[in-house]
Parts: sequence; C-alpha cells; structure tokens
Amino acid sequence: MKTRWFNHPLDREISRIAVPAFLGFLGFILFDAINIFWVGRLGTSAIAGVASAAFLTWAVMAAMSATTAGAGSLIAQLFGAGRSEEARRTAVEAAWLSLGVCLLLMALLLPGIGPVFRLMGLQPGTAAYARQYLTIYACALPLYYLCNLAGSIFNAYGDTRTNVLIMSASVAFNVVLDPVLILGWLTGRPFGVPGAAAASAICITCALVLQVIFLRRRGYLPPMSEVVRFPVFIRAKRILAIGVPAASVNVVWSLVYPALTAIITRFGEAPLAGLSVCFRWEGIPYFLGIGFSTAMATLVGQAYGRGDMQRVRQIVVRGRLLITALLLPVALAFIFIPELLVRPLTSDPEVISNAARYLRIVGYFEVFLGWELLFEGVFTGLGHTRDYMLISVPLTLTRWPAAWLLAITLGLGTTGIWWAISLSTLAKGLWTSWLFHKGASTSRLLASQTPPALAPQL
Repeated sequence: MKTRWFNHPLDREISRIAVPAFLGFLGFILFDAINIFWVGRLGTSAIAGVASAAFLTWAVMAAMSATTAGAGSLIAQLFGAGRSEEARRTAVEAAWLSLGVCLLLMALLLPGIGPVFRLMGLQPGTAAYARQYLTIYACALPLYYLCNLAGSIFNAYGDTRTNVLIMSASVAFNVVLDPVLILGWLTGRPFGVPGAAAASAICITCALVLQVIFLRRRGYLPPMSEVVRFPVFIRAKRILAIGVPAASVNVVWSLVYPALTAIITRFGEAPLAGLSVCFRWEGIPYFLGIGFSTAMATLVGQAYGRGDMQRVRQIVVRGRLLITALLLPVALAFIFIPELLVRPLTSDPEVISNAARYLRIVGYFEVFLGWELLFEGVFTGLGHTRDYMLISVPLTLTRWPAAWLLAITLGLGTTGIWWAISLSTLAKGLWTSWLFHKGASTSRLLASQTPPALAPQL
C-alpha cells in the first residue's frame, strides 16, 4: 500500500514534467507582471491600456494551440513509437504551418486594433496606449508563435526543464530591459508603453534563438538547412485536426471572462476588483493544473505512440490522484480562510468581502478545475480533442447566460455569477473524466493497436 499511495513509480515521472511546466507557464505571466510594474510609473491610463491589450494577447496566445497542441501530440506519439526522424519532420511542418496561421492572425488583428478598443469603451488616452502596445505585439507575433511552438516541442519530449531555464533567463533580461526602454534609464530616451512591448519582443527573440540552439543540440530538430526549406506537408491536416479543437477551448475560455465583466460591473467596481485579487491566488492551482495537463499530454502521447494502452490508463489514474491530493489543501484554504488570503492583497473591506465570497464558492470545486485541465492534456496526448471540445466549449459558453439567470433574473447578485462559474467547472471536470473512462470514442481509441495519427500517410 505504501508504494501504491505514497511512492508510486509514476509520481517522479509525472512531477519531472509537471513541475517545470508549471514554473514555465508562470514565466509567461511574469512578462505581463513586469511590464505592468514599470508601466505603472507612467500613470493609470498607461496601466489600463496595457491591461486592456492583455485581454487580446491572451486570446491570441490561446489561438496558437491550433498548431502547437497538434504538433506536441504527434511529436510525443512519434517519439514514443521510436520514430524520431518523423518527429523531427513533423516539427518542421508545424513551424511552417504556424507561420501560415500567424499571418492569418496578423491579417485579422492589425486592422481591427482600433475598432476593438472603441468597442471596449476605453477613454481616448487609454485606447491610445492599448493601440501602441498591441500594434508592436502584433508585428512581433511570429516570434511569440514560434517561441510557443518551440516550448511545445520540448514538452513533447518531456524536456520541460530546458525550456523553463530559457524562459527564466528571458524573464530576467526583461527585468533589466524594461526600465531602460520604458523610462529611459541609462539612455535618457524613454519610449513609454511602446518600450514595454518592444522589451518583451526583444526578450522573446533571444529566447527563441536559445530554444532553436538547444532543440538542435538535443536532436529534436533536423539541420537548419532542412528547417528553412519549405516542407512537403504530410501531417499538417492531422496537426490541425488535433489543434483546432484545442484552440477553440482555450479561445472561448479566454473570452468568457471579459464578457462576464459586463454583468459583474452591474454590481459596482468592488466585485470586479475582488475577482482581480482572487485571480492572483487562483493562478496557483490553475497553472499547477496546466503543468499536469502538459505532463499528461507528453506521457500519454508517448505511451499511446508505443501502443501501450495499459500504461496510458495507469498514467491517467495516477495523474488524477496526484492533482486531487495537491489541490485539496488549496480548496480547503479557499473555503475556510479566504479572508486571511485576501487581506495581504487589499485593505478595502468591500473588496475583501467580495473576494472572500468568490474564493469560498470556487473552493468547493477547485479539485474539478484540476480534473478539467488534466483531461485536456490527456485528450491532447491521445490526439482526440474533438469530443473534449464538444464538452468544454458549450459548458464554458453557458457561464454567461447562467450568470445572468442567477445574478440578475433570480436576484442572487455576484454570488450567482460565482456559482455559474463553479458549476460549469464541476460539470467539465466530471464529464471529461467520464469521457475518458466510459466514453465509447475513447474506448475505441484505447482498443486499437495502432494510433490513427501514426498510420501510414498517403
């Protein structure tokens, strides 16, 4: 029993990927946090402008899964099957395919920057800052996209540690570069908000160069002469078939909270401020869940590629047990001591009250947030994201009408909004777990001897 519960052989394998991935995702958050810190020296309008632009940058990052998720899934499966050369060629296809999708995103984003911020109702000064930041981000989008893809390739091989070290170095560089470009330290030439966007773009460029160097050294990419040569697309359709549903899930999730803001602000600014405070705390279990999702996508993909379906089931069962054990103390803290958690972040009694109410409600369902994220990784590893999308997207979208019904129609106020969010999390966690263990489509996948993604390509 001791081996089974406290020292299972899979624990170290899962944590070896999940923990660095968790830290790596926090690195991306640090980019925004560092920018906000230094932009704060420029005034409230500058902060609001960069924060407003961040809503769209997160949606764009989510859309990148259209190629990065599919590439990661296929590379993990091919590596698990011992077909390393095909895995390297798939990485090259994914890079070129990502550039194509990136051009499409830029064509949609650049002309729409002005109208989007007008629709958001920003003040002219705030909108100007937002446009400045997002325009530079959009122009640098290929760098961000390829950096994201490179991270997915590292993850597919289970080499999350290398990518975390690279991204940590880029974050450290960003700390140094921000005051130079934003405030003009050392140079006497401040660039303001555009300097913040430029600093991030420069750091991402440096990170991408290091990623390519180490991808080559690790043997995860073919020689650069092959990388820069336009490929014959063999697996592009399969990459998109896996990635587009995954991207749909992430994009819808990233856009629902801005939509809910219209309901939240009907009850004043304090609930929105309380939600913002809570996101700082909830980011810990969320990104821990993302770390486990990455581990599942890698380990499940590799085992599935080897045709070891029993191993797939063992990884999933153990992963769910681990994420449950890790999130249970977090859930209990949210339920029993929310005020204690919130007070260090704000002194406003009304904000504390709203934040504590939110944490207490979501605390009852925090474990199921972990399940939801974990099974997103499981189905990505299997290359079977469509059925997961058909569960996740509708339930995420129902948060808005459910929040309106509970908060406005039934008069529950912001409590109704928090319950709408939490109940959808419960439903997604339970339903996706059922889909893996009892769903007919998943059962067929696990009964097959050869994963469809690894079948001969015509």
